[in-house]
Amino acid sequence: MKIVVADPVVLHLEYHEELAKMGELKVYDTWPSSDDELIERVHDAVIVIIGRYGLSSKVFEAAENLKMVAVWQTGYDHIDLKAANKKGVVVSNVPGYAFDAVAEFVFAQVLNLLRRLHEADMSLRDGEFEWQDYICGAYKGNQLMGKTLGVIGTGNIGKRVVEIAHGFKMDVLAHTAHPNPVKEKQLGVRFVDMDTLLEESDVISLHVPLTASTNKMIGAAELRKMKPTAILINTSRGEVVDETALLNALRRGRIAAAGLDVFEEEPLSSNSPLLKLSNVLLTPHIAFLSEESLDECTSVTVENIRQYLKGEPQNVVNEDIL
Repeated sequence: MKIVVADPVVLHLEYHEELAKMGELKVYDTWPSSDDELIERVHDAVIVIIGRYGLSSKVFEAAENLKMVAVWQTGYDHIDLKAANKKGVVVSNVPGYAFDAVAEFVFAQVLNLLRRLHEADMSLRDGEFEWQDYICGAYKGNQLMGKTLGVIGTGNIGKRVVEIAHGFKMDVLAHTAHPNPVKEKQLGVRFVDMDTLLEESDVISLHVPLTASTNKMIGAAELRKMKPTAILINTSRGEVVDETALLNALRRGRIAAAGLDVFEEEPLSSNSPLLKLSNVLLTPHIAFLSEESLDECTSVTVENIRQYLKGEPQNVVNEDIL
């Protein structure tokens, strides 16, 4: 049985050895240049571990022996599940592996923007040292304490964000597709409708998967409802926010700032107008990226394969196939 790691993942020696005991292991540590190259890598594989490159219907059709796909991350919108179902392939993922890393990253972005750290850093590197000129407010920012945080999506990451917010003594509003009084009490939040959250929050953080209902859920109309002093943080998926509408809102001061770790098109183009704005903090899809989270991701991926081979598949995202 052939197991193929089809694109770059973190695979420490212990996990490499575990997989090698399960079957004939082939590891690729470079990105395939095209679907055709990916097909060359996986055409005879029974199990494929895939990170961010994704699997199209073309690849599924060409991989004649394929029985299982182990997605080395939480998101699986880059996997053609219809093609997987048609071929009878089990697809598993790693749900919530980086929720601590992402939640902490949210507050790294918020604190940076509120206290204008990136601006101060750049000014200092340019030879300016204006801390005494506090009257003009060159670096005058805001505190988190007492502010209202709006969390859209209360899964594993959203819940951790709520917990951290309480440590900052923030008031927390939440919006979810499935609110209930028990969860509301457990989280110490107030579940509200979307309009209320947008209108009352000082910071809004997005934690929803990309689906038909969440695609561009934050657009021009939603941005107009936010406070002009509000900050928007997106560590979920780029397509959840209408990037053009956000760009206009940031330019016109309809909202104060944004922290973006994800974008409609990745990698972000070097010509993106977002790069010219000082009130947006941009990072290259790295919220999940910590030593601890990567190790956990690989550990769960290997366990997903082990359980599949035992006939007890876990973390299956296309459960109808079972």
